[in-house]
Amino acid sequence: MKNMKNILLVLGAPNDEKGNLSRIALDRLNYAFELYSLNKNSRFLCTGGFGKQFNPTSLPHAYYSKQYLLHKGVKENDFLEFVLSSNTVEDFRMSKLVIEKEQPDILWVVSSDFHMKRVRILHDIIMQYPNTIFVPAPSSLTTQELNPFLLHEEQAIRELQANNFILY
Repeated sequence: MKNMKNILLVLGAPNDEKGNLSRIALDRLNYAFELYSLNKNSRFLCTGGFGKQFNPTSLPHAYYSKQYLLHKGVKENDFLEFVLSSNTVEDFRMSKLVIEKEQPDILWVVSSDFHMKRVRILHDIIMQYPNTIFVPAPSSLTTQELNPFLLHEEQAIRELQANNFILY
């Protein structure tokens, strides 16, 4: 039986001006690490470049994600190149090239539970990789902290619907 080749696509989230990962980012990375611990034949594809709304530093968000995962025990050679995206649409547009090149047996898409509905929609519009498992990382945010993100997701999905799911 051949070893399965899996990719853990971890969608980016905010970090501060010092590179400290937000709770949203940590929730996603910790959940992805749990999957990795159970599937050592997996490689990480970390997304996230630069943007004043989520990463005001001189290093890409994916760098901070990788450093965190290395610290947790992920091996250096279990990382693919960074996807230097600035939003969820770019996450999929830019990672699609890597996924098509690597042809994983299973693509695990890890994002926040509150983000997953839009993630699935965008995957189906942009990537359409057949062997994809969506992994909603439980959010550790309080209800009050979570509310603005829920509103943002609802608005983003409404905009997709209003545009007949045609992206910019």
